[in-house]
Amino acid sequence: MSTIVCNTPSQPTGDTCSTFDESAWQAVCNAAATQASAGCGSSHDHYVNLFSSAIDAQIDQLPEHQRAQALEIAKEEWDYATPAERQETRDWNTDNGYCSHGLDPDCCPAGCGEY
Repeated sequence: MSTIVCNTPSQPTGDTCSTFDESAWQAVCNAAATQASAGCGSSHDHYVNLFSSAIDAQIDQLPEHQRAQALEIAKEEWDYATPAERQETRDWNTDNGYCSHGLDPDCCPAGCGEY
C-alpha cells in the first residue's frame, strides 16, 4: 500500500507537510480500497471494516492538522467508517442474526454458519 511521505527537497524528512497532498492520499485510499475489495467476499460491511482499518493504520502518517480532511475524503469517496461506527454496525449485525461480515451466517462464504 502507498504511504504519504513528506520528503522533498523543500520538505526534508522529519518535517511536517504544510499542505495536504490530496492526490497522494487518494492513491493511499485507492490501494486500501482495492485490497479491501479483493478480500471482502462481496460483503459491504466487511469491505468497510477492511478499508477503514487500513486507513486507520495510515492516518497517523499525516500531520494532525490534515487528518480530518483526509478522513472526510476517505468517507465521501470510499465509505470510510470510524471505529465507533464500525462497532455500531457489528452490534446491529449481532443483534439481528447476521455474522461479523454482515451476511446471513448460513450464506457467508467465510463459513460463519458452519459448526
